[in-house]
Amino acid sequence: MLKNLFLLAAVAALPLSAQCCPGCGHHAPAPLKVESKALAESPKISDSVGRAGMVASVVKTADGARILAIGGANFPNAKPGAKTPAERGAKVFYDEILSINPLDGSCAVLAKLPYPIGYAAHTSKGCCMVIAGGCNMEGHVSTVTRIKADGTTEVLPSLPITTAYPAFVQMGGKLYVFGGQEKAESVTCLSNSYVLDLKDTAAGWKELAPMPGEGRMLAAAGACHKGKIYVAGGCSLHPDAKGAAERTYLKSTLCYDPATNTWSTAADMPETIVAPATPMPAMRGGLLLLCGDPGNFYRASLAGNAPADHPGQNTTIYSFDPCKNVWTVAGKNSIGIATAPAVKVMGTVFIISGETHPGVRTPVISTINLSK
Repeated sequence: MLKNLFLLAAVAALPLSAQCCPGCGHHAPAPLKVESKALAESPKISDSVGRAGMVASVVKTADGARILAIGGANFPNAKPGAKTPAERGAKVFYDEILSINPLDGSCAVLAKLPYPIGYAAHTSKGCCMVIAGGCNMEGHVSTVTRIKADGTTEVLPSLPITTAYPAFVQMGGKLYVFGGQEKAESVTCLSNSYVLDLKDTAAGWKELAPMPGEGRMLAAAGACHKGKIYVAGGCSLHPDAKGAAERTYLKSTLCYDPATNTWSTAADMPETIVAPATPMPAMRGGLLLLCGDPGNFYRASLAGNAPADHPGQNTTIYSFDPCKNVWTVAGKNSIGIATAPAVKVMGTVFIISGETHPGVRTPVISTINLSK
């Protein structure tokens, strides 16, 4: 069905065995077959500037499936080569609901959300998509909305707290939301954890055990093995000498067990990563962490020795094998991307738009084929 999908990323094979632990039933990722096309031939969203912080999920439709890609933000009035906030101009948030055909990449505006939104938790179930939290020009929100395949919307119980940039994942028909930033001016991150049963949304959100250690934002969550959830990377915040928020980039991985409502630690990532494409797609028992910001330029800026030009976001794709508790390099994407949604449709992962450099977006829809 998806043989004619457009493919962009050039990913190396994952040399992992078919079954890594005798008797556990966990099958590690097999080698990936990936084709590529020139960027000029790749599909794009309908905004030529591109958007960061979009939310996107696949929903069932009468004729198959569509990816709903919603909201996001950009700097439409930025000067060419803009590097400073003044040169970028105002950040604009969007309320458009885009419908993307996963078979040919065609994109059209379907409807509008009741409010603009970006950097929110999101997932889908059947013919509906759910957005939780996020932010817009008015600040951070706790609003939760269900969007049907035809673009109509329904208000669901709000999150107990406002949050943007959380980690999130669906498992067992439930949406899990971890951490984030409570307010735009917050100088620390949240460690709060919540879950919403998508089969009983009227029951509202249930608070879970908080993440251990410092709170974090712009982390990635994924679920794949023995009913456990992994939260990787992101950053914590603390006030600098002037009281402004300063980031500490993280490479630690946390493991949440819903059965016991407890946390443990897993292997660190090979490097610090903030804002990879989220959530982490599950593939053959493992997880993929796609691109993101490794923080090298940010740390150099704090030290006063940053290069004149930003090198761009990370192109590296990492895989995590939870049975072996090991991170490995899976390959590279053709372009570096941060703050973008990752949507898995059958054996293909779609990375919808996103940020290539600070303040710079791309309209390109990157795709990674996970078929054998």
